[in-house]
Amino acid sequence: MGNQTIQQLIQEKYQELSKSQQKVATFILKNLQTVGVHSASYVGEKAGVSETTVIRFCYALGLSGYAQLQRQVTMHLFNKGNASSLQNYLQSKQALFENPRFYVKTMEKDASRILNMANNINEEDFNRASVLLHEKKKIYIAGNGSSHLAAQWLHFTLNLLRPNVVLLNFETSEVIRVIQEIDEDSVVIILSFHRYFKEPIQFAAEIQEKKCEIIGITDSQIAPITQYATITFVNEQQQEVSTIDAMPALIAFLNTLIAGMTAQNHDYYENQRVKYDDFENSFLANRWS
Repeated sequence: MGNQTIQQLIQEKYQELSKSQQKVATFILKNLQTVGVHSASYVGEKAGVSETTVIRFCYALGLSGYAQLQRQVTMHLFNKGNASSLQNYLQSKQALFENPRFYVKTMEKDASRILNMANNINEEDFNRASVLLHEKKKIYIAGNGSSHLAAQWLHFTLNLLRPNVVLLNFETSEVIRVIQEIDEDSVVIILSFHRYFKEPIQFAAEIQEKKCEIIGITDSQIAPITQYATITFVNEQQQEVSTIDAMPALIAFLNTLIAGMTAQNHDYYENQRVKYDDFENSFLANRWS
């Protein structure tokens, strides 16, 4: 394909396609995000053709199959903007600096993103995730790159409230051990934001057969983790918004998810708090006496 986008390739090959393959082409050009998250049979059904026709369409484009089509579509959607996250962050602040009390405008934007995420939470998914965090014996948390700070915060906070919370380190020996010990009484939280590090995604793929629940927290309906998560929460942002700017809304959501967990048994978590405070006070007193 070279520098050619998937849209350009489809448009170039369109006249060479059969009538049924042209139906596939038309549907895909109008529904790129659908291709990113759904199977060939689903796309065929929506386009009014068979799954086989969708596969033959891929071959007609010179692709190895539907999986490669999905990769090309996903990369096209993710790379629409060429600006880096840091560049987007600085540019978005530059205009605010010119206003008096720019700090108010900045925080108002953060508040708007938090409310936007709140309004898009699926209540059933949220309640189910809250129960999982309370009931499962062990919680594993993964997040690399821009997601790492949020993963650390989540690990720290959950660890104050309940036992058996693990922040994953993707060194080979540890990952192998974790994959061996994870079972259906575990829940895995994977934070995966653009640009999506491959290790958490590969980890999710490896543990699918373990029948454990995977909670994916990401920034797009077609992010790679959505293929493996049993529950997905999307902190979707406008294209020009940097991953740095997405963090306040993400932390607010994680804080709310923890509140959902504690609501499952208020007395238990209040007892955990009392024990923690008593130990902390005793520890500090002994340390400084």
